[in-house]
Amino acid sequence: MEKASFPFISVSILIPIVASIGVLLAKERYAKYIALLGTALTFLVSLFAILWFDFSKTHVIQFVERYSIFPEFNLSLHFGMDGLSLLMYFLSTLISLVAVVWSIGDEKIKERLKEYYIAFLLTESFVIGVFTSFDLVVFYVFYELTLLPMLFVIGIWGYKLRLYSAYKFFVYIFISSLFLLLGIAALSVYHYTEKGFYSFNYFDLIGLQIPIGFEIFLFLLFFVAFAVKTPIVPFHTWLPDAHGEAPTAGSVVLAAILLKMGTYALVRFNLGLFPEASKVLAPYLVALGIYSIVMASWMTISQTNIKRFVAYSSVSHMGFVVTAMFLLNLQGLKASIIEMFAHGLTSAGLFMVAGFIYNRLHTFNFSSLKGSIKFMPAFAVITATIAFAAMGLPGGSSFWGKFLTVVAAREHGLPVALLVLAAAFFSGAYVLYFVKNLYLDVREEGVLKHFKDIKGFPLLAFVMIVIPIIIVGLFPSVFINFFDEFIAVFLKSFLKIQ
Repeated sequence: MEKASFPFISVSILIPIVASIGVLLAKERYAKYIALLGTALTFLVSLFAILWFDFSKTHVIQFVERYSIFPEFNLSLHFGMDGLSLLMYFLSTLISLVAVVWSIGDEKIKERLKEYYIAFLLTESFVIGVFTSFDLVVFYVFYELTLLPMLFVIGIWGYKLRLYSAYKFFVYIFISSLFLLLGIAALSVYHYTEKGFYSFNYFDLIGLQIPIGFEIFLFLLFFVAFAVKTPIVPFHTWLPDAHGEAPTAGSVVLAAILLKMGTYALVRFNLGLFPEASKVLAPYLVALGIYSIVMASWMTISQTNIKRFVAYSSVSHMGFVVTAMFLLNLQGLKASIIEMFAHGLTSAGLFMVAGFIYNRLHTFNFSSLKGSIKFMPAFAVITATIAFAAMGLPGGSSFWGKFLTVVAAREHGLPVALLVLAAAFFSGAYVLYFVKNLYLDVREEGVLKHFKDIKGFPLLAFVMIVIPIIIVGLFPSVFINFFDEFIAVFLKSFLKIQ
């Protein structure tokens, strides 16, 4: 571990909190500009952190900060970043900025602006804490705190069934998180029985020699919490309701960042803390991931609401992440992490597509969207770029995640590879259905001629998403460099796999 010469992490956590205080104290008409300044500064700090990061040692925890809270339990604010944390940290600051930029131009967001922007600023702060914490209790606190702002975002600024969806979102995530809390407590108590002192520090806990039966039990406690958050079938039922009723920026943050907390934690904690249990359960979890891809794809293509359509597509993509992850080989983990980042971009873009069309047509119903892009050429190009990237076409960001998943599956045998290919086919089918509705089907042109093409803040938000989508698609090594060495060391040191 290498201590920080500049406290990038604590500064990144504090800037949104300070900005939220500024929003609270300022007049309401200035709220969006203060939020924009806060998220832009945090994004700028993340860029400096990337420039400062030593990419020759992505497996080493860098920018370490440690502040003691409860010495008797060895409890502290222990922050740091390796290559995996850095990538998720960068995604968080980028998407948070995109969400605020989008909100400024969103016709739906006109009331209670102070509370709205405070919710997004606090979410950014908490999410950064999740991706950079190496104390399990501190991780849990940040993990739970992300629930509160999103509860209010969905419940106040959402659509017709917003209260039901907000409560369902909160109850599902909160109850599943209790499994995580029990797992953390049980792991720390076991550390006490073995070492003679309590610790919640990740680097203390990874050295434990845990009996395989107990390790599987702990693995499952952690897995339930993270599988609901990810989510994968059958733990997904809260997600379509939450996405379907959330405002556009809320869906952007929920899909692009909050879901990644689950997949990030599966790598960091389930694989890192419970390597033997991971090996035992891996075949079943690969099967669950493939099942999730296929079932979610069928549910996606059956939707008549465009937001629920994109929500189910997120479940399908998360199935790819879980499948690749539990193949437990080099290419599989590469595929899993790059797909996390790629899906963060494409899901954000697709929800903004849905939001932009809603602002024009005031409906999410597919039958009303037929041919809706015809008179918006710039928006049509942006939508096609994002949709085909999500589909996994070469040149798009998701291509490499799916391609490497197939490569990783082939290492396990031809049957597994064929199953992954079949799942990829189903996941591509719903994107073709999406494109057919927007581009190829026709409707009465008189309804569409008044449409204005995209411009202003919404266009800027899309550009901020499309540029990294293209970069990941054409130059994947730029992003693989974030975690390449981390994965190699992780497999060798944690999972004892060469």
